[in-house]
Amino acid sequence: MLRPVISAAIIAASLPTLAHAQCRIAVAGTACVAIPQPLTPKPGPVEIGETLERGKYSMLMNARYYGLPTVSDGWVYFRIEEEIYRVDWRSHEVLERVTHQASRNW
Repeated sequence: MLRPVISAAIIAASLPTLAHAQCRIAVAGTACVAIPQPLTPKPGPVEIGETLERGKYSMLMNARYYGLPTVSDGWVYFRIEEEIYRVDWRSHEVLERVTHQASRNW
């Protein structure tokens, strides 16, 4: 069985360069316009450990639809702006940011 021999030069030439990978907007007739991306994630609307004001935010009722684990052990999910947080039901203390665990339905 013959295996094609591909040189490192051919592979390197076919891969996009770092500058090309960072290019976000290609304008006709000009060089690439790079858009810098932040190194740190955008801070959430509330901090972990913060106590939520009662009645200010919406409780997320159908966790399974959004691909989240079922509510248990005295905590619930709250939607705060465009984020989902796991919150203690009795104290309304923010326990964890869980938006990344949600499915595409979110």
